[in-house]
Amino acid sequence: MEAERQYDPCQVCQDTASTRHHFGITSCTACASFFRRTTMNQFTCNLDNNCSVSYKKKWVCRACRYNNCIRAGMSKDYIRRGNVDETKNRKTFRKRTIRNSIRRNKSSLNRISEPVKMDQNSTSRSSTSSSIKHSSDTSTEFSKILHLSNDELLQFYLKEVERTMVQKQRGLAKNALLAESMNELMIISAYQNGLSMESCMHCPGVNSLEKEDVQTLLKYFQFANVWMDSVRAYSMSNVDIYETTPKDKRLSEYIQQVKLTLGSSFSQLKLNLYEFAALKSYCIWNMGFFETSIAMKIIAREHYIGVTAALRNYYRTQTKMSDMDIAIRIGDITLQIITVSVSV
Repeated sequence: MEAERQYDPCQVCQDTASTRHHFGITSCTACASFFRRTTMNQFTCNLDNNCSVSYKKKWVCRACRYNNCIRAGMSKDYIRRGNVDETKNRKTFRKRTIRNSIRRNKSSLNRISEPVKMDQNSTSRSSTSSSIKHSSDTSTEFSKILHLSNDELLQFYLKEVERTMVQKQRGLAKNALLAESMNELMIISAYQNGLSMESCMHCPGVNSLEKEDVQTLLKYFQFANVWMDSVRAYSMSNVDIYETTPKDKRLSEYIQQVKLTLGSSFSQLKLNLYEFAALKSYCIWNMGFFETSIAMKIIAREHYIGVTAALRNYYRTQTKMSDMDIAIRIGDITLQIITVSVSV
């Protein structure tokens, strides 16, 4: 059966995870997606066009990674024109939907653009009442802007969290809280930035955004992948292994601050994978720190509404929590946006 077929390692980066036949060769899904997106781009290597490309560092140089795709035998001829036209039409439809939404909701968007400045009591009350008010939401509701259901939206973030966990388990991604110098932190961040780019470019709704908005969103993905994932691992592990003191005083102070704020909150909440995936989406789309377009604010709202509805449905179908308990739990999770904001 096709589902049981074993494929060889990726011919581009040698990764053995999720390999299939793509564009004429055996490759992993990440390299296939990269090739599909970059066939119309021109990248320049900052070194000598001979960078090492492996599953550990395939995101470091896009020029050499693309050249590896070509040398391995990937062909543009396998990219169907119909897929290109379909993607273009879908993007046009989304932009038209966004424009209509802007006209209908322009007055309410000003509230969305404000940074999180509320106190914890008011936030908890707001989140609780919001959860009760939207109690009729279900995970099967479909977003015309994001072009997927609420459950599919939460699944996107869940898969991103699981992918990061696999990278750490395989020893490919080091915890940022264990960095002993700024140089080591930069290396950790550089690796995670590659993963963040992949996540950002595949995020629902991103292909409807302008370049400046995508660059802003990427910063949020980078912070979430480097620090939020590291803190969650810290909150669930033996704390003794994290009792290292970086030689750099500023780095030491920052890591200590992150442990005291995010670390303490995560330890108390004990978030499961679904809850952590939802929190990451909230923090990634919390547009309070950078100037963004109205279109991006609308997409951010779609993500918040969709993920929250899917999380609520998860509680109802997979737990024995009452509606009030669900509302309080979602409120507690939403409050962590403030804690994360303090750590930025």
